[in-house]
Amino acid sequence: MKTLTILGGGSAYTPGLLQALIAHAAELPLDTVRLYDTDASHLAIVARLSAAMARSAGVFKVEAVNTLEAAIEGADLVLNSTRPGGLAARRIDETLPLEFGIPGQETVGPGGFFFALRSVPEALRVAVAMQELAPQATLLNYTNPSNIVTQALVNQGGVNVIGLCDQSDEDLQAICHALGRAERYAFRCNGLNHATWYSDIWIDSAPLTELTESLVAPDEFDEEHQLRFAFSLAMARESPGYWPNSYLPYYLFPDAFVAQARRVGPRSDVVAASLDKYYAHFEAEGKKATPQLRFFRGSAGFGDLAVTVIRALASDTPHELVLNLPNHGATSAFAADTVIETRVRVSRAGIERMTVPALPAAFMDLATQLEHYQRLTARAAAGGKREALVAALAANPLVGQASVAERMLERALVTYGTFLPARA
Repeated sequence: MKTLTILGGGSAYTPGLLQALIAHAAELPLDTVRLYDTDASHLAIVARLSAAMARSAGVFKVEAVNTLEAAIEGADLVLNSTRPGGLAARRIDETLPLEFGIPGQETVGPGGFFFALRSVPEALRVAVAMQELAPQATLLNYTNPSNIVTQALVNQGGVNVIGLCDQSDEDLQAICHALGRAERYAFRCNGLNHATWYSDIWIDSAPLTELTESLVAPDEFDEEHQLRFAFSLAMARESPGYWPNSYLPYYLFPDAFVAQARRVGPRSDVVAASLDKYYAHFEAEGKKATPQLRFFRGSAGFGDLAVTVIRALASDTPHELVLNLPNHGATSAFAADTVIETRVRVSRAGIERMTVPALPAAFMDLATQLEHYQRLTARAAAGGKREALVAALAANPLVGQASVAERMLERALVTYGTFLPARA
């Protein structure tokens, strides 16, 4: 495990990932971290900063390349962290569904569907290149919607793929903050990405048993995250012993999220307005012999999870992690080849699936719908015709009808334009 390639290496997330890689360099058998991005200007800024950070720390070499083939050739690990269409397409993901009275979110509902139409073909192209240029490499998929992209990669086969998402840690950390407790927690989980349920939860060495009336979202949460926490708490009270992934409330309380989004505006506008600040900081620090990275996009969880997975893959000692992988019999709730999100043990020897807890009975119908949607969308996004696209979009629980899916697809073809594959 000598070379790590980061696709989407010009992202404002990348410096945080490099910071985490440097912090754990002694445990990582890396000689080279290779960056690739279709945005050449951002790639140049981030690569210069990253190389300076690594050089100052006396660790691995950082290099930037200008083609996908050069990025993949000879790599041992490929981290797919791309956003096809960029923030301009994300803005449509967040706003187009609102025209139909459906929450606009980049991974849940129609927004996630149209994101998948962009992400899946690119991920499959990466996998084909890996088969030719780095057949021994493992693909770590961080591109959203993670479950659908990972499902499409599993369906195509030919590469070893692991799906990543740090939402479970973010949700448990939110509970810790709400309780005023240290970020020490343990849990089990079952479900699909952004649609899991946590159980057997321990917070700061004590089981989470009582959900008091005084429990509220952490003060630093914005309005949307406060809504997600409040609805998650209500759902947890209805299913004692469980806590839902904070994306599940979009399916059960859609009107509240539609109203909130219409009032506040798209999250992508906030992100876009902040990017110049990030890249100005990266550019300034990249000119220094000893850069001081003061801020970067995203939480530390993004870099920490990726590095934790890489550390685990290089370790003789198994690490317990939550990953997106084919079920392979871990739970009877889903088909054997459906990509689920669950806790596993990871080491140099491979990945061992752990015993999966049961899902709340009240969630089973929604879980079945979401599995059906995930599987249909993974195949449709990989190259399905219009009929397959309509069927997959209609299968999303927030859409539900072929007539609505037809109208939404027509609207999308006009609004997204060249962001969507021509076949759509």
